[in-house]
Amino acid sequence: MKIIIFAISFLVITEVYAAVGAVSTATGGTGRGAVEPIDGILLNPATVSDLPTKNFSVNYSADAWAMTVSDNGKDVYLPAALRFVKTQTTAIDTQQLGLSFASRRWKKFAIGGTGSMMEYTNALTQTTEQKYRQTTLDLAMTYAASTNFGIGLVANKLSSNKIALAENLQAQQTLAVGLSYTYQNFARLRFDIESAPNNNTEKLNYMLGFENYINDWVVFRMGAQQNKVLNKDYISAGLGFAGPQFGLHYAFISNTEDKTEDKHLIDLGFPF
Repeated sequence: MKIIIFAISFLVITEVYAAVGAVSTATGGTGRGAVEPIDGILLNPATVSDLPTKNFSVNYSADAWAMTVSDNGKDVYLPAALRFVKTQTTAIDTQQLGLSFASRRWKKFAIGGTGSMMEYTNALTQTTEQKYRQTTLDLAMTYAASTNFGIGLVANKLSSNKIALAENLQAQQTLAVGLSYTYQNFARLRFDIESAPNNNTEKLNYMLGFENYINDWVVFRMGAQQNKVLNKDYISAGLGFAGPQFGLHYAFISNTEDKTEDKHLIDLGFPF
């Protein structure tokens, strides 16, 4: 049994890095310091305090999908969002139902958190299927240094209950920081750094993204990621339409050495 668990753990940590949103993926996995209604809450729950009114979004790829509903209207005392995320790897399926809250911005700071119920389905053998449930807590903050420069800090899985499942198969405990700089509403540069699991900083995940606003509605994106945890490098690109009634975004990501990990993602969002 230990050999089986080790083999499955190895498969999980060598999967292509978890990516749900097309906007984040197209920019190398960045977004913890950027205000983005489509998939920003999936990376940093504190950003819900800066979103315009209410938003509904769906994120889809071949092995993951997510649905998010957020509310930051004038009549809301505490900005909040509800998320459902389902991911699938070679060895394990994960479902997350999470509720996020954030403070109204105070002296350029906003604080947020997500409480989640996780369910892991782990097929240890061909005839045995096991499910594990876990509650987790993520905490995050954002700082608006200026109108065009933002910083985000996220502590993933800051707290959780123990379950009889190998650590490598669970949601990972990591620390991440993200920067976002917008130049004259024309271009945005995004840069994130994330630790290895268990907040290990000996190996880091570096992400760099660039967005070019071709016009008021069309956005071109590109990014790169140097993942020291997986010892893999990724490049990505995408195109988005951010109209007044809905947003549609596409992303493509590729492992520079293994084309079998090539991946397509689509996001659809509606402000209301």
